[in-house]
Amino acid sequence: GTAVAECLASRADMADESDDLPMPFKTTLEVLPGLPIQQAPPPWRAILEVGAAELVAAADPFITLARFAPSSDRGRRLLEWTFSLATGPGGSAAGAEALTVVVSNLAPALAQNRELAQLACSGLRRLCLCDPSLSIAARERLVKGAVAPLLSQLEVSEMRTGVEGLASELRAAAPPNCPEETPTPQKSMATRLLFQLLASVDTPNPEMPLEWISQAWPCLEAALLRPTTDAASESACLALSTAIAKARGKPIAREALLKATPILTGASARGNAPALAALGTLVRSYRGFADDSDLSRSVASEMASLVRHLIPGDNPGQLHQLPPDLLAALLELLAVALGARKQALAAELFRIQGLLPAVAVPLTSALHAYANPRVVCWGLLFSERLLPWGAEAGPVVQPLLAPIAEACCRTLASSPVSQDKEVLDAMAKLLLSMRKHHGGSAVPALQQGASKLGIPREELELLCSQLGDPNVEESSFAEALAETASSWQVEDVRRSLAASH
Repeated sequence: GTAVAECLASRADMADESDDLPMPFKTTLEVLPGLPIQQAPPPWRAILEVGAAELVAAADPFITLARFAPSSDRGRRLLEWTFSLATGPGGSAAGAEALTVVVSNLAPALAQNRELAQLACSGLRRLCLCDPSLSIAARERLVKGAVAPLLSQLEVSEMRTGVEGLASELRAAAPPNCPEETPTPQKSMATRLLFQLLASVDTPNPEMPLEWISQAWPCLEAALLRPTTDAASESACLALSTAIAKARGKPIAREALLKATPILTGASARGNAPALAALGTLVRSYRGFADDSDLSRSVASEMASLVRHLIPGDNPGQLHQLPPDLLAALLELLAVALGARKQALAAELFRIQGLLPAVAVPLTSALHAYANPRVVCWGLLFSERLLPWGAEAGPVVQPLLAPIAEACCRTLASSPVSQDKEVLDAMAKLLLSMRKHHGGSAVPALQQGASKLGIPREELELLCSQLGDPNVEESSFAEALAETASSWQVEDVRRSLAASH
């Protein structure tokens, strides 16, 4: 299968429907469905099925309606044969991939033939729900790559019937509807397949996915608040984010966001990083935070409760105990919420006394010590998003300028990820924003931070002169910061060695 894939990839010009398959693959694909592979003795049947399935998957660009129309004998044989491969003893995973390729490529024609569409949907349902030989990953691949494309091609009424029929079976098999004694892998599988289905079907009506999510709301709550596996939680988050993004601008999306936010923050408070990342995605994609004060107030209140839970006021050092993926997701959420197009939400966050400093103060004191570049990047970008806001944000931002500048100096001088490109880009954006919005305070803040670290005056003057250049671009300044980090870290090592003797 791998050799065929490489050979076919080199003949990409042949993938056009007007061309023919390169020989001998044309003959091979045509005769494969008629070969008596199932009659081969073990272990040869399994070996042959895997090889045949890999060949079909590799021929993806060449399996077209022009060559294998489902109404033709050739197309029908290929479809029936790949169904048999998916259930074979040796080709179940590879066979599922081959079946996915065939069904997705032929889906437009299958949907136009009610009999064929029903047969294909019925066969796929049995594989996804009833075949014990298929792994969860293979079933997810079938749902996303075969079931969803086929259902997406149906008329709206038939699509709705197909999705709701399969979803109802999956809801019954998923928590909280399934029996308590159901094994955890089966609970997780049902949840993952349910939300993979709801996230993957392409609907003409953008509100339909949210309607389906609403029907599965108890399963969504269970997946987020009492997850059987991380993968089940991630599937639920993906479906919710996708559905709200598709319907953004519609009243139903606002209602869903209001309903989902407490669940996502509650799950995040329990350490569910996918839920926190999903909330960040929703805040980023939803268009109403510029002027919807009621929605912004509600979401800001939930975010404040989450921050107070994760970083108690009497123990700000708790921030450093958070898992890196959870901390990165929290910083990303705050950075997104303070974006230029989220005026109403940002204003509400600034109004909540002590909220933003509760994150910024402990963060800036130890940003240089994090080895996770995502944490450092989002920490810098969160700090940068604090700077542009006007006079109403002054009491919050002004006391943070010196800690932010010192954090930049410490990161340049000693961070293990100071040479990471994304970190350097984020720092360049931060320092240039500080110069733009707080020009008179930027250089003194850097000088104060550098003096605490013993940075040589001439090194600091070079950085300040680069920052003061009105024509400097962000990319070139990031390159200059890379050179500064190299120089300062050598100096930091030298001072550490000298202090040890």
